[in-house]
Amino acid sequence: MPVRVKICGIKDLDTARGVVELGADYLGLVFTESPRQVTLSQAERLVASLPTAQFIAVARDADDDLLEAMLAIGVVGVQLHGRTPARWIHQVHQRGKLAIATRLEADADVVLLDGANPGSGQPWAWYKPTFHRPIWLAGGLNPDNVGRVVKTWRPDGVDVSSGVEQNGVKNLELVRRFIEEVHHADNASA
Repeated sequence: MPVRVKICGIKDLDTARGVVELGADYLGLVFTESPRQVTLSQAERLVASLPTAQFIAVARDADDDLLEAMLAIGVVGVQLHGRTPARWIHQVHQRGKLAIATRLEADADVVLLDGANPGSGQPWAWYKPTFHRPIWLAGGLNPDNVGRVVKTWRPDGVDVSSGVEQNGVKNLELVRRFIEEVHHADNASA
């Protein structure tokens, strides 16, 4: 199966369309205080405007109310960092959505391993543990290092946000290069 690419921190429709056209598998909508944060109504409009796109709701220290609100806007999955509601994975699965955990959780559909400060662009000692769920890597990835990470660790997916930004804004040329590097490294390793 090809390495999946998630571009996180999508805030506007033009960027979302561009990222989809460039071949990203998933688009992340951030609901946590951040320069990339969107409101529930902004996210709902984005999801409704691109119904074929695969949006993932992303939050840190989410409570039950935020989790339910994110599930209600039509995303295909939820990714939670930090403190999480009890049985959140079960709640997500009951709605027929993907549960992307940031810890090795046996019931998650995907485990995303990130650096200590998600969204900061800070590299860390990437690794891929032996685990029975797909592993995605994030944290400090960019077009210049993602190929090496894919070749070395063979993750099931990669996730980038600040690594494809220029002056805090998504740069579609960097997105294109990032996706090309992932595909090139994936094909070279196949």
